[in-house]
Amino acid sequence: MQRFLLAVFFCLAQFAGVAAFAADSAVDVTMQAFKVVTTAKGVELVPTTEAKPGDTIEYQVAYRNRGAEAARQVIATLPVPAAGMAYIPDTAAPAAVMASLDGKEFAPVPLQRTVLREGRRVTETVPPAEYRFLRWTIGELRAGQTTTVKSRMRLNGAGDRS
Repeated sequence: MQRFLLAVFFCLAQFAGVAAFAADSAVDVTMQAFKVVTTAKGVELVPTTEAKPGDTIEYQVAYRNRGAEAARQVIATLPVPAAGMAYIPDTAAPAAVMASLDGKEFAPVPLQRTVLREGRRVTETVPPAEYRFLRWTIGELRAGQTTTVKSRMRLNGAGDRS
């Protein structure tokens, strides 16, 4: 069965997090991936480094200020791999999340776009499977403070865009 290696995604996510803190090197970024598994006891998170089509993965990214002063204007960015991984709506925490299709322009979810249909401009909701980045505004991160952002994504099968 085809598997999607998460190691590449780890590198991308860590690079994105470090890039967000280029001005303040005292902020460490740590990412973890967990397969979401339903058991008789409920939902469990199992650490993972790979996924197969249909798997739901929860990404947790921790930002820790190891400096002596507060880090200001902290922004957390989590890339969504284009290789079949899709954001699952309403799973982001904190819930006030923005998304982007290109990594440059961000807006609150759900994303909207204007298209032409039969000569008329129509606003439609962008399918979450098209999101390529998620972003949270953390603001100030006090000295010694850690905050975590997280979201769930599903690895779609061949031809699945949902």
